[in-house]
Amino acid sequence: MSFINRNHEMCDIKNSHSDNKSGVVETTNDQGSFEASVEMEPCMEERAGDYTKTEIYRQLRPLLICLRMFGLYFRRTVNANGHAHIEPIVMFCLFVFFLNASNVVRSFALYRVGDPFDTVMVQRVLFTIWSTECAFKVTLFMWNCYQQKGFPRFFSDWDSICGSVKLSNVTLFMMKKYITLSFLFIIGNVVFTLILIYVPALESIYLEVVWNNALENSNVIYCKIIICFLAILNSSASMFPVSMFVTLCFAVGRRLKKFNDELVTAIAADHFHDRLEDFRIRHLKLCSLVEILDHIFAPFLAAVYLANIPMFCLTLYTMVTTLKIHLSFVLINMFWLSFILLQMAIVSVTAAWVNVKAHSPLQQIYSIRFSTTSNDSQLQMMLFLNHLTGTKVGISAMKLFVVDKPTILTIAGMMVTYFVLLIQFKMPVSSTYTCNVTGRVFMDNATLILSQLVPPK
Repeated sequence: MSFINRNHEMCDIKNSHSDNKSGVVETTNDQGSFEASVEMEPCMEERAGDYTKTEIYRQLRPLLICLRMFGLYFRRTVNANGHAHIEPIVMFCLFVFFLNASNVVRSFALYRVGDPFDTVMVQRVLFTIWSTECAFKVTLFMWNCYQQKGFPRFFSDWDSICGSVKLSNVTLFMMKKYITLSFLFIIGNVVFTLILIYVPALESIYLEVVWNNALENSNVIYCKIIICFLAILNSSASMFPVSMFVTLCFAVGRRLKKFNDELVTAIAADHFHDRLEDFRIRHLKLCSLVEILDHIFAPFLAAVYLANIPMFCLTLYTMVTTLKIHLSFVLINMFWLSFILLQMAIVSVTAAWVNVKAHSPLQQIYSIRFSTTSNDSQLQMMLFLNHLTGTKVGISAMKLFVVDKPTILTIAGMMVTYFVLLIQFKMPVSSTYTCNVTGRVFMDNATLILSQLVPPK
């Protein structure tokens, strides 16, 4: 590896017993032709043990600040002596968790034995599912902030593998985009909540959905204030975890894409077979970041699917069966239907994109000629191929299945099927028939009347 930059020579000697760093050095040889090589680990006098001092943590600060504002994130660091330090904002996070958990318990307490399956019952089921999903997301994020195998491990391993590499412009753009989208969703949900509790045609329905006997309560104005506050709390707990999921997946996915581009360039250069092991190890390290994301967000994906599939069916069912109630009610159902589809599309497409980028080197490895290479090179190729074909690298739903492109079609078909079954289950059977007498048959003392039921025209 004589073509590595001179500035890294002393660092290579110092870190000769450490792992190689991901990255490629682009140089030109004496004849001016382009060459690419695997870069060794950058020289660092002292690696910071606090993950909050890493470059990726600094660049994600706007999103982390928004998560703190709504009680979804806190820092927990462990020093060299093994003593943990938790920032005081954890008390606010615990308070938010308590409110979300209490809201779930209250939503289950709204049901009564013998309640009919009407519009109010459907809205109560929707309210319960959504409250449970939001509370689960808050719990999951607090747990991943607390345990060292969660967010602390991701930031630390990113710094260990990628170093001080800055996030791509696409990743930063997606972070800003989803922060804006999260705030727009919060504002939109609060506006529609105000419409529900102040439009006379909808007030009695919605207050009965979220609060038993709210209209009979003398302090109904306080109930409405609490409902608006819970709408803000649930909206932030529903959308900001999606923003964090997309941002981290894009950060890892862009590194995988960059790795594949470097692999293509290196294959075209000379002496690539000698560097195949370095590329294989780099890919394994990047896949370890995907495994950490899977450890963090696998329950998150499962919660999104388990909650949003029935919410989609019930919301679409409500919109179809309540078109004559009020125009505002139709608009609110359309808003929720759009949000459910958008959230499921975002998390599914993002997870499938990571899966595609993790397996993208497979096509490049198949195109390499190994007929005249050594046995060591062929062994490295087989190890690389076994990793790419033997396992699915990506984000899973509770370790049950890895989300890829066919998964999106499966989930879409499932949603349509469940909706059709729900419509058929509730579809009323017309009982309006006319009876036409066609004749009489006299049998001893009884008379049998022959008739025909004619359906309405």
